[in-house]
Amino acid sequence: MIKSVCVFGSYKDLSKKQKAETIRLGELLACKGITVISGGFGGTMEDISRGAKSAGGKTIGVTWYKWEKPIYKKANPFIDKEIVADCLFERIGIMMERADAFIVLPGGTGTLLELAAVLEHLNKGLIEPKPIIMLGNYWKPALNCLKKEPVLSEKIRNIRKVSCCSELVTFVKTVDECIKKLKQV
Repeated sequence: MIKSVCVFGSYKDLSKKQKAETIRLGELLACKGITVISGGFGGTMEDISRGAKSAGGKTIGVTWYKWEKPIYKKANPFIDKEIVADCLFERIGIMMERADAFIVLPGGTGTLLELAAVLEHLNKGLIEPKPIIMLGNYWKPALNCLKKEPVLSEKIRNIRKVSCCSELVTFVKTVDECIKKLKQV
């Protein structure tokens, strides 16, 4: 049963349509009683948290402040619980540990790093099988190169019924499809 979902996405604001979809996704997750985990700062992290809070949900922000020139001085105002990590990799580890599933939105190198870390941990069987849902096709070109990359963990191959790393993710087009996929887990 999914109790918490980590949402990876950009620290920047996306288009008005994507922003509205992200807020709605947060609302729908909260309505299902799912705690929303994010990086805790602005952009899509704030939008998903805003949506969850507006529907009475719980939010966790996993932050990291060791920047040379910090963009953010504190977590966004929609975070219930802030967990401050000592480094970027600890931040990602905490998010992986606390989440029962992952939703990936458009983003930059940080989002790519988070996605790659989750994929690597699943591929090697370092974490229990957890769904990864990609909202939209933004990351499809990046994942095409993994179609010939085998899943190394026999346990993950058998449980998830997959053979290659690109099959560890599910692409959906809409927020509603995203919620529907979470229900099927």
